[in-house]
Amino acid sequence: HGGGADLEFPHHTNEIAQSEAKTGKTFANYWMHNGFVNIDNVKMSKSLGNLVFVSKLRAQGVHPGAIRLGIYAGHYATDRDWSDEVLATAVERQKRWQQACERNSGVPAVTTVQRVREALSDDLDTPRALALIDVWADETLRGLGDDATAPTTMRTLIDSLLGATLY
Repeated sequence: HGGGADLEFPHHTNEIAQSEAKTGKTFANYWMHNGFVNIDNVKMSKSLGNLVFVSKLRAQGVHPGAIRLGIYAGHYATDRDWSDEVLATAVERQKRWQQACERNSGVPAVTTVQRVREALSDDLDTPRALALIDVWADETLRGLGDDATAPTTMRTLIDSLLGATLY
């Protein structure tokens, strides 16, 4: 169960107390509280009119995978800023990954896949997962490795574990 960090107390604390008092059972085994995505260190909000809409980014031609990579660049539990720079970095990252995955061969992917899974299993550490894929992509683009299955394996990893389809 989860929600924004601002709901942890008193909303979730009271929700636990009421639910467990009524049922006598544990309300939830896992709790996740996300940080806020900010603009200039100010929480995005409708009242401030500082929202960035995915629909507008898509209308500008931004690939959904790049948007996800921009969000994943910060840990879900921490507050983080969204900016043109964050988006530009994500777009560039997606292009590098795509170029690496279009190669005929690359650095063997088995260790990277294992480490990305470990990062995501460690409190959904997406920044670490992205950095691991960056290393694989950069080494592959430098011509290291001759594993013909690596590009397809990494494309599948990026799509299935991050939902950041490259194409």
